[in-house]
Amino acid sequence: MGLFDLAGPVLTWLDQSLAAAVPAAGRLVLWGLVAAAFSMALYAALSPQQRLRRIREQAVEARRALDSYEGSFADARPLLAAMFSTSMKQLAVVFGPAVLASLPLLFMLAWLHGAFGYVLPEREATVDLRTLPEGYEATVRQSEAAPLSGREVAETPFLVVRDGRGRVVEERALNAPVTSLHKEQWWNLLIANPLGYLAEDSPLEWVEIDLPRQEVLPFGPWWLRTWEFVFFTTLVAASLAIKLLFRLV
Repeated sequence: MGLFDLAGPVLTWLDQSLAAAVPAAGRLVLWGLVAAAFSMALYAALSPQQRLRRIREQAVEARRALDSYEGSFADARPLLAAMFSTSMKQLAVVFGPAVLASLPLLFMLAWLHGAFGYVLPEREATVDLRTLPEGYEATVRQSEAAPLSGREVAETPFLVVRDGRGRVVEERALNAPVTSLHKEQWWNLLIANPLGYLAEDSPLEWVEIDLPRQEVLPFGPWWLRTWEFVFFTTLVAASLAIKLLFRLV
Protein backbone atom coordinates (compact mmCIF):
# COMPACT_ATOMS: atom_id res chain seq x y z
CA MET A 1 0.00 0.00 0.00
CA GLY A 2 1.38 3.37 -1.04
CA LEU A 3 1.24 6.61 0.92
CA PHE A 4 -1.77 7.97 -0.98
CA ASP A 5 -3.59 4.63 -0.61
CA LEU A 6 -3.82 4.88 3.18
CA ALA A 7 -7.26 6.47 3.12
CA GLY A 8 -8.57 3.89 0.65
CA PRO A 9 -10.08 1.36 3.10
CA VAL A 10 -12.06 4.04 4.96
CA LEU A 11 -13.27 5.68 1.75
CA THR A 12 -14.26 2.29 0.33
CA TRP A 13 -16.27 1.46 3.44
CA LEU A 14 -18.08 4.80 3.33
CA ASP A 15 -18.76 4.49 -0.39
CA GLN A 16 -20.10 0.95 -0.07
CA SER A 17 -22.36 2.08 2.76
CA LEU A 18 -23.93 4.61 0.38
CA ALA A 19 -23.98 2.36 -2.69
CA ALA A 20 -27.31 0.69 -1.87
CA ALA A 21 -29.17 4.02 -1.86
CA VAL A 22 -27.08 6.35 -4.05
CA PRO A 23 -25.91 5.60 -7.62
CA ALA A 24 -22.30 6.07 -8.65
CA ALA A 25 -22.84 9.55 -10.14
CA GLY A 26 -24.58 10.73 -6.98
CA ARG A 27 -21.79 9.41 -4.79
CA LEU A 28 -19.22 11.19 -6.94
CA VAL A 29 -21.13 14.44 -6.47
CA LEU A 30 -21.04 13.85 -2.71
CA TRP A 31 -17.31 13.13 -2.81
CA GLY A 32 -16.77 16.30 -4.85
CA LEU A 33 -18.65 18.34 -2.26
CA VAL A 34 -16.68 16.75 0.59
CA ALA A 35 -13.36 17.37 -1.17
CA ALA A 36 -14.26 21.00 -1.92
CA ALA A 37 -15.42 21.73 1.62
CA PHE A 38 -12.37 20.10 3.21
CA SER A 39 -9.82 21.69 0.87
CA MET A 40 -11.32 25.17 1.09
CA ALA A 41 -11.62 24.96 4.88
CA LEU A 42 -7.98 23.91 5.09
CA TYR A 43 -6.96 26.73 2.74
CA ALA A 44 -8.89 29.28 4.82
CA ALA A 45 -7.18 28.05 7.99
CA LEU A 46 -3.67 28.07 6.50
CA SER A 47 -3.77 31.29 4.47
CA PRO A 48 -3.40 34.79 6.02
CA GLN A 49 -6.71 36.16 4.77
CA GLN A 50 -6.31 39.65 6.30
CA ARG A 51 -2.91 40.09 4.69
CA LEU A 52 -4.26 38.81 1.36
CA ARG A 53 -7.11 41.30 1.48
CA ARG A 54 -4.64 44.15 2.01
CA ILE A 55 -2.53 42.93 -0.90
CA ARG A 56 -5.62 42.68 -3.10
CA GLU A 57 -6.58 46.25 -2.21
CA GLN A 58 -3.07 47.39 -3.12
CA ALA A 59 -3.38 45.55 -6.44
CA VAL A 60 -6.70 47.25 -7.18
CA GLU A 61 -5.22 50.67 -6.39
CA ALA A 62 -2.20 49.98 -8.60
CA ARG A 63 -4.46 48.92 -11.47
CA ARG A 64 -6.65 52.01 -11.11
CA ALA A 65 -3.61 54.26 -11.06
CA LEU A 66 -2.35 52.66 -14.27
CA ASP A 67 -5.76 52.86 -15.95
CA SER A 68 -6.08 56.57 -15.17
CA TYR A 69 -2.52 57.42 -16.26
CA GLU A 70 -2.28 59.27 -19.57
CA GLY A 71 1.44 59.99 -19.81
CA SER A 72 4.22 58.26 -21.75
CA PHE A 73 5.05 54.59 -21.48
CA ALA A 74 8.45 55.32 -19.94
CA ASP A 75 6.86 57.31 -17.12
CA ALA A 76 4.33 54.52 -16.55
CA ARG A 77 6.99 51.98 -15.67
CA PRO A 78 6.77 52.58 -11.89
CA LEU A 79 3.01 51.98 -12.07
CA LEU A 80 3.53 48.79 -14.06
CA ALA A 81 6.15 47.65 -11.56
CA ALA A 82 3.80 48.33 -8.65
CA MET A 83 0.98 46.34 -10.26
CA PHE A 84 3.30 43.45 -11.11
CA SER A 85 4.82 43.52 -7.60
CA THR A 86 1.45 43.25 -5.85
CA SER A 87 0.38 40.40 -8.15
CA MET A 88 3.57 38.45 -7.44
CA LYS A 89 3.24 39.16 -3.72
CA GLN A 90 -0.28 37.74 -3.69
CA LEU A 91 0.86 34.66 -5.62
CA ALA A 92 3.74 34.09 -3.19
CA VAL A 93 1.47 34.33 -0.15
CA VAL A 94 -1.21 32.07 -1.67
CA PHE A 95 1.08 29.39 -3.12
CA GLY A 96 2.05 27.56 0.07
CA PRO A 97 -1.43 27.32 1.62
CA ALA A 98 -2.95 26.34 -1.74
CA VAL A 99 -0.47 23.48 -2.20
CA LEU A 100 -0.93 22.22 1.36
CA ALA A 101 -4.72 22.42 1.08
CA SER A 102 -4.65 20.34 -2.11
CA LEU A 103 -2.52 17.51 -0.66
CA PRO A 104 -5.45 15.70 1.04
CA LEU A 105 -7.18 15.69 -2.34
CA LEU A 106 -4.46 13.37 -3.66
CA PHE A 107 -5.58 10.66 -1.24
CA MET A 108 -9.12 10.86 -2.59
CA LEU A 109 -8.00 10.97 -6.24
CA ALA A 110 -5.88 7.85 -5.80
CA TRP A 111 -8.88 6.03 -4.37
CA LEU A 112 -11.37 7.38 -6.94
CA HIS A 113 -9.20 6.21 -9.83
CA GLY A 114 -9.28 2.66 -8.52
CA ALA A 115 -12.92 2.65 -7.43
CA PHE A 116 -14.52 4.36 -10.44
CA GLY A 117 -11.93 4.22 -13.23
CA TYR A 118 -12.25 0.83 -14.90
CA VAL A 119 -14.18 -2.44 -14.69
CA LEU A 120 -13.04 -6.03 -15.05
CA PRO A 121 -13.99 -7.72 -18.33
CA GLU A 122 -17.28 -9.56 -18.68
CA ARG A 123 -17.12 -13.29 -19.26
CA GLU A 124 -17.62 -12.99 -23.02
CA ALA A 125 -15.57 -9.82 -23.48
CA THR A 126 -12.16 -9.68 -25.11
CA VAL A 127 -9.36 -7.53 -23.69
CA ASP A 128 -6.57 -5.99 -25.74
CA LEU A 129 -3.20 -6.71 -24.15
CA ARG A 130 0.25 -5.39 -25.02
CA THR A 131 3.60 -6.42 -23.59
CA LEU A 132 6.96 -4.72 -23.28
CA PRO A 133 9.12 -6.05 -24.79
CA GLU A 134 7.00 -7.33 -27.65
CA GLY A 135 6.99 -10.97 -28.74
CA TYR A 136 4.89 -12.35 -25.88
CA GLU A 137 1.32 -13.60 -26.06
CA ALA A 138 -0.90 -12.26 -23.30
CA THR A 139 -4.44 -13.53 -22.74
CA VAL A 140 -7.16 -13.18 -20.13
CA ARG A 141 -8.82 -16.42 -19.02
CA GLN A 142 -11.77 -16.90 -16.73
CA SER A 143 -11.19 -18.88 -13.54
CA GLU A 144 -13.35 -21.77 -14.70
CA ALA A 145 -10.66 -22.64 -17.23
CA ALA A 146 -8.39 -23.66 -14.36
CA PRO A 147 -5.12 -21.70 -14.47
CA LEU A 148 -1.96 -23.64 -15.16
CA SER A 149 -0.69 -23.33 -11.61
CA GLY A 150 -3.87 -24.91 -10.25
CA ARG A 151 -5.03 -21.81 -8.39
CA GLU A 152 -8.76 -21.24 -8.57
CA VAL A 153 -10.60 -18.06 -7.61
CA ALA A 154 -14.29 -18.01 -8.49
CA GLU A 155 -15.38 -15.30 -10.95
CA THR A 156 -11.85 -13.88 -11.16
CA PRO A 157 -10.21 -13.51 -14.59
CA PHE A 158 -6.55 -14.50 -14.89
CA LEU A 159 -3.83 -12.85 -16.91
CA VAL A 160 -1.54 -15.38 -18.60
CA VAL A 161 1.57 -14.36 -20.56
CA ARG A 162 3.50 -16.86 -22.71
CA ASP A 163 6.76 -16.48 -24.56
CA GLY A 164 7.37 -17.41 -28.19
CA ARG A 165 7.72 -21.09 -27.26
CA GLY A 166 4.41 -21.21 -25.44
CA ARG A 167 5.93 -21.25 -21.96
CA VAL A 168 4.11 -19.34 -19.24
CA VAL A 169 6.27 -16.48 -17.95
CA GLU A 170 3.59 -14.71 -15.91
CA GLU A 171 0.23 -15.73 -14.48
CA ARG A 172 -1.78 -13.57 -12.16
CA ALA A 173 -5.35 -13.11 -10.94
CA LEU A 174 -6.91 -9.84 -12.09
CA ASN A 175 -8.57 -9.16 -8.76
CA ALA A 176 -8.65 -5.39 -9.31
CA PRO A 177 -9.52 -3.27 -12.37
CA VAL A 178 -5.97 -2.10 -13.07
CA THR A 179 -4.69 -1.25 -16.55
CA SER A 180 -1.04 -2.23 -16.16
CA LEU A 181 1.23 -4.79 -14.55
CA HIS A 182 4.88 -3.85 -14.25
CA LYS A 183 7.99 -4.05 -12.13
CA GLU A 184 7.97 -1.95 -9.00
CA GLN A 185 8.77 1.70 -9.64
CA TRP A 186 9.66 4.59 -7.32
CA TRP A 187 6.18 6.10 -7.61
CA ASN A 188 4.66 2.94 -6.14
CA LEU A 189 5.80 4.26 -2.76
CA LEU A 190 3.03 6.84 -3.26
CA ILE A 191 0.44 4.79 -5.17
CA ALA A 192 0.72 1.01 -5.10
CA ASN A 193 -0.44 -1.39 -7.80
CA PRO A 194 -3.20 -3.65 -6.39
CA LEU A 195 -2.11 -6.45 -8.74
CA GLY A 196 1.39 -6.50 -7.28
CA TYR A 197 4.52 -6.35 -9.42
CA LEU A 198 6.51 -8.34 -11.91
CA ALA A 199 9.59 -10.03 -10.50
CA GLU A 200 12.83 -8.11 -10.96
CA ASP A 201 14.31 -11.00 -12.98
CA SER A 202 11.22 -11.34 -15.18
CA PRO A 203 11.83 -10.97 -18.93
CA LEU A 204 8.70 -8.80 -18.99
CA GLU A 205 8.89 -5.11 -18.17
CA TRP A 206 5.27 -4.09 -18.64
CA VAL A 207 1.88 -5.54 -19.52
CA GLU A 208 -0.76 -3.05 -20.63
CA ILE A 209 -4.34 -4.18 -19.99
CA ASP A 210 -6.97 -2.31 -22.02
CA LEU A 211 -9.90 -2.58 -19.62
CA PRO A 212 -13.24 -0.90 -20.36
CA ARG A 213 -13.84 2.38 -18.57
CA GLN A 214 -16.54 2.53 -15.96
CA GLU A 215 -19.44 4.72 -17.06
CA VAL A 216 -21.20 6.60 -14.27
CA LEU A 217 -23.63 8.49 -16.53
CA PRO A 218 -25.88 6.82 -19.14
CA PHE A 219 -25.71 9.64 -21.70
CA GLY A 220 -23.32 11.91 -23.58
CA PRO A 221 -19.88 11.37 -25.14
CA TRP A 222 -17.40 9.05 -23.46
CA TRP A 223 -15.66 11.80 -21.47
CA LEU A 224 -18.98 12.95 -20.02
CA ARG A 225 -19.67 9.46 -18.69
CA THR A 226 -16.45 9.18 -16.66
CA TRP A 227 -15.92 9.77 -12.97
CA GLU A 228 -13.48 12.57 -13.71
CA PHE A 229 -16.15 14.76 -15.32
CA VAL A 230 -18.69 14.35 -12.51
CA PHE A 231 -16.18 14.69 -9.69
CA PHE A 232 -14.10 17.59 -10.99
CA THR A 233 -17.15 19.55 -12.19
CA THR A 234 -18.61 19.28 -8.70
CA LEU A 235 -15.27 20.04 -7.06
CA VAL A 236 -14.62 23.21 -9.07
CA ALA A 237 -18.20 24.50 -8.81
CA ALA A 238 -18.39 23.86 -5.06
CA SER A 239 -14.95 25.38 -4.44
CA LEU A 240 -15.88 28.57 -6.30
CA ALA A 241 -19.19 28.76 -4.43
CA ILE A 242 -17.42 28.41 -1.07
CA LYS A 243 -14.82 31.00 -2.08
CA LEU A 244 -17.52 33.51 -3.01
CA LEU A 245 -19.77 32.71 -0.06
CA PHE A 246 -17.01 33.15 2.53
CA ARG A 247 -15.16 35.84 0.54
CA LEU A 248 -11.87 34.00 0.54
CA VAL A 249 -8.91 35.54 -1.25
